[in-house]
Amino acid sequence: MRLAGVDTVLFDMDGTISSSGSLALEAAEEGLRRFYREAGESAPIPPRAEIRGMIGLPSNVYFARLVPERLAPRWQEVRRHVLSLEIEALEAGRGGMFEGTAETLGALKSAGLRLGLVTNAGRGYYAATWQALRLESFFSVGLCIDDAPGGTKADLVKRAAEQLGTRKGAMVGDKVYDVDAGKAAGFATVGCTWGYGSAAELSGADHVIDDIRRLPALLGLWPAEPR
Repeated sequence: MRLAGVDTVLFDMDGTISSSGSLALEAAEEGLRRFYREAGESAPIPPRAEIRGMIGLPSNVYFARLVPERLAPRWQEVRRHVLSLEIEALEAGRGGMFEGTAETLGALKSAGLRLGLVTNAGRGYYAATWQALRLESFFSVGLCIDDAPGGTKADLVKRAAEQLGTRKGAMVGDKVYDVDAGKAAGFATVGCTWGYGSAAELSGADHVIDDIRRLPALLGLWPAEPR
């Protein structure tokens, strides 16, 4: 069943648009090593699978959970180390979008849809990704969690919807937080399995797709299927 009448599509960033997997994991590991050295502390670095499962959480929650509970209040120090490595990698050209993403976003924009980006990332990482991937070419609105202090991703979705003046929108993301945020804003929801989330995690979405190039068909647009 297609998503009829949608005039606006909002996207999550990491794991949906930005293929940041190895970059984020490496930065988290080395950033934690630097934090522990500077702090004179010692603790195990979480396994990559555990770190990967936390990506997509609000920035402050993510960095607090990377360290033991006793060190969680120092999450901003952790973020400083990790963020510097992420920005360094992005500026070196290590960032990128998933295959077919630029073409699909271009097709949606050419079809007259309003496109926005909402992310739980903090402003530093969001801004570096936005610039590195030249996301202004596709998105009229971009919001990070710092644009809703003390708020949630649902607040970002609602704010983006207001700015874009949508009558009927869809939220596309790879984590359950994206599905929940879209539903809270009254949006149709599309889960994508090419990022950090599994099909099981995204089962509550209205639709689940395995390739961003399937999105135009879902919206009743061309091109219909990935090559």
